[in-house]
Amino acid sequence: MTTTNDKDLGDTLEEFGQRWNWFWFTPADPLPCCVLRIAMGLLAAVHFLAMGPGLNIWYANDGALPPAAVKRILELPGGGDVAFHPSYLNYFASGTALYVIHAAAVTLAIAFAVGFLTRASGILTLIALLAYVHRLPEVAGYVDPVLSFLMAYLIIAPSGALLSMDSRVLGLRNKSSVGLLLSGSAEPSMAANLSLRLIQVHVAMFYAMMGLSKLYGDAWWQGGAVWMLLAQTQSRPIDASAFRRMGQIGEYGLNFAAHLIVYFELAFGIVIWTRLGRPVILALSIFVWPIIILASGQLLFGVAMLAVNLAFVSPAWLRSWIGQTANNDRAVLPLEPAAAT
Repeated sequence: MTTTNDKDLGDTLEEFGQRWNWFWFTPADPLPCCVLRIAMGLLAAVHFLAMGPGLNIWYANDGALPPAAVKRILELPGGGDVAFHPSYLNYFASGTALYVIHAAAVTLAIAFAVGFLTRASGILTLIALLAYVHRLPEVAGYVDPVLSFLMAYLIIAPSGALLSMDSRVLGLRNKSSVGLLLSGSAEPSMAANLSLRLIQVHVAMFYAMMGLSKLYGDAWWQGGAVWMLLAQTQSRPIDASAFRRMGQIGEYGLNFAAHLIVYFELAFGIVIWTRLGRPVILALSIFVWPIIILASGQLLFGVAMLAVNLAFVSPAWLRSWIGQTANNDRAVLPLEPAAAT
């Protein structure tokens, strides 16, 4: 005999399954992925260009840290295997060949940004990003992991279906196997939704990690962390002497900024999933990230985290923003449930 509790449990599990399937597998408009593709491709190209001046010093196999030295640095205590990953840069000495392969990485990132052979150029750009991180993880910056996971997820989506050379110049938006392989379809798809959901979940966890990591020390608890970043003599991004002349007002302002950053990062991963809180936290990020950029000097990292907000906005808003007509009867908003039938 079935009891009321059994029915309640069954209904709960069924509802959970329906919401799970809706969250991961409901077809979504690929437009947010296509816009993110442009932003991440350009950021990857700028990131590669920024590494150019130190290419021979850091990434050549005969540079300051050759592959053998990196392996020794990464050896686990007590012997055993090493935490080392392969990179094609291990086989290039300083000179012309290294710069050619570096120029190829920049070219691939630009190709991904403009949507030329989108999926292929995206895969090759991801390989290039990981090659630099694996070659010398000691000098990898904050932007490297962000670009890497975003690039990986955007490859899953039909990121070249819209706003790309594949769709506008090469005419690959048709149903041919070549078009679907390189760019994907512009129709709402599960691949687009899966990519967006992976980005959203990863970004929410990334914010939680950043916020929780700040709670280990006293600087963020006491509010002095932003001042410590600005007071660096070797790498401070701006002159912070004006805050000292402002006395207590400057001190309170910097303390407020430090606490605001921590509370924002801790709240993002929770508030972003609420309908009312989502626009508030996204608007707040536009205010907080410039503070982080000015305090830390991490321009590319800050811009990447601002750009990834696009994964949380509706395709209808994006279409109105870029001047396209929203296809409301087919597009599914990435954070809004489909109408009940």
